[in-house]
Amino acid sequence: MVHLKGNPSTIVSEKKITMNMIDFLNNCSSLGVLITDEDFNIIKINQKAMQMYSIHQLESLVANTDYSAKQFCHSEMKCEVEVIKETGFFIFLLQSKTDEYNLHKGLDLSLYEGDQILNASFDGIIVSKPDGTIIYQNPAIEQLTGLSPKDCIGVNVQKLIDDEIIDQSLTVKVVKENKPASIIQTYKSTGKKILLSGVPIRDKNGEIKKVVSNLRDLTILNGLEKEIEELKAKNEKISEEIEKITLKQESLNSIIAHNTKMKMVIERAHRISQIDSTVLILGESGVGKEGIVNLIYQMSSRRTNPFIQINCAAIPEQLLESELFGYEPGAFTGANNKGKPGLFEIATKGIIFLDEVGDMPLSLQGKLLRVLQESEITRVGGIKPIKIDVRVVAATNRNLEEMVEQGKFRQDLFYRLNIIPIYVPPLRERREDIIPLIYHFSAQIKRKYGVNRTFSQKALENFHNYDWPGNIRQLQNMVERIALMVNKQTIDLVDITNEIDISVNNDQDKNNDNSATKNTNTIILPLKQQIEEFEMSIINNVLSQYNSIRSAAKALSIDQSTLVRKKQKYNL
Repeated sequence: MVHLKGNPSTIVSEKKITMNMIDFLNNCSSLGVLITDEDFNIIKINQKAMQMYSIHQLESLVANTDYSAKQFCHSEMKCEVEVIKETGFFIFLLQSKTDEYNLHKGLDLSLYEGDQILNASFDGIIVSKPDGTIIYQNPAIEQLTGLSPKDCIGVNVQKLIDDEIIDQSLTVKVVKENKPASIIQTYKSTGKKILLSGVPIRDKNGEIKKVVSNLRDLTILNGLEKEIEELKAKNEKISEEIEKITLKQESLNSIIAHNTKMKMVIERAHRISQIDSTVLILGESGVGKEGIVNLIYQMSSRRTNPFIQINCAAIPEQLLESELFGYEPGAFTGANNKGKPGLFEIATKGIIFLDEVGDMPLSLQGKLLRVLQESEITRVGGIKPIKIDVRVVAATNRNLEEMVEQGKFRQDLFYRLNIIPIYVPPLRERREDIIPLIYHFSAQIKRKYGVNRTFSQKALENFHNYDWPGNIRQLQNMVERIALMVNKQTIDLVDITNEIDISVNNDQDKNNDNSATKNTNTIILPLKQQIEEFEMSIINNVLSQYNSIRSAAKALSIDQSTLVRKKQKYNL
């Protein structure tokens, strides 16, 4: 059974039904219109259709439709139906024939009144005998087909076929199939495409005595189909724009950044993503340089092309050159006899990420400089330059300027790489991101391992105050380790100190007897003040991640009223 999704006046799928289509539905007073999704669930009904039929009738119509036929008659509902298939939905156009049907069944009308009704119809109406002889046509027929009454009355439809005026007989089809039928014909005299729907008129014994045919100009419907195609093209364009916006938002959300410095890093990465200049990502080990490179790639016009990442410190010097630039057949012992393209060739039209570029041997730095200057490479053992179209993004945790002064890195290569530098600050300089990162990693652990862990306020406070020399990588590893090793839902400071041999809140005072410690990261404030400041930070971070007080309160495991009071207390 087909079910109506919500109120009939409610638009269920805005991506599939445009405002122009909605206007058409609302303004269409002569046709009943209903729309279903691709699973045949009714999602929109106009006012005319609701006046003509009940929801149950419309559901039955959809459920019993033969979708291989574009036009057909529904005898029980006494209507003509046209089905238009579009991507993701079906449009049903309904024309009630109740009046005509009742007329043919024998209303208490005079012959004059019957003629008046038939003549007033904007649709063409033809009445013929079972053998195909036409005995009546209303004035609309001549406007639709160009055939006057003298051309048709008393004429058998077979003659019209023989004279190539029409190509088939609806009357013959209705009589042969012994049921209502529909066909589409194009009349050469007018060039119009006409939908013909025929209904048999029977005597008391069920024998067909006449066939009443209704003719409708499909020009309007074809115009609607053309409009739908135009709307479809516009929708595809809008969908592309929405995809770009969504991709941008997803990319921006993929990096946790509450700290002002980090927000500026992301904004800078977003701006340069559309430019093909070389980028140098700087920062300590573990700060998330790879995440920034991925952001640049996802936001760039090259995102559908290769993204090749290579760690210059992880590949032996003697292999790095052939990996980057490829080699010709027989270039060295053990080489593939067909040769091999290098990563720069494979990355054509895309981006190549040279991680730990500060560890690249001096012997290869000159070749890399040529790639950046000339946009071409030469394979090992080769003599013919190969043009490439690759954007280079490099990263290092080393101080390249010092290495230049020490003669360990080419100055010209440094200047070529350093066209657009991005410095990613260490975690100790972006403490606002520590607790949101913990929430983020905890959610990842829950999805990956099914382990649900939370951290107590004291534990979070100590995480916040620690300097994290290993940065985000160290924080992530520690959160995962503790979450998996501590077998209880809420992890406290004592669980952390039992699991790892450090105190994340206090550093040992070098001048005492190893029994007294002091906090080296912050000035000691009254306990109550520290707790309030930390509580305010926690609430502020959670509120920024949830769209409602209810969901934020649920995440904090407190009542909504409590969260509202604390929000007012801290002016959040």
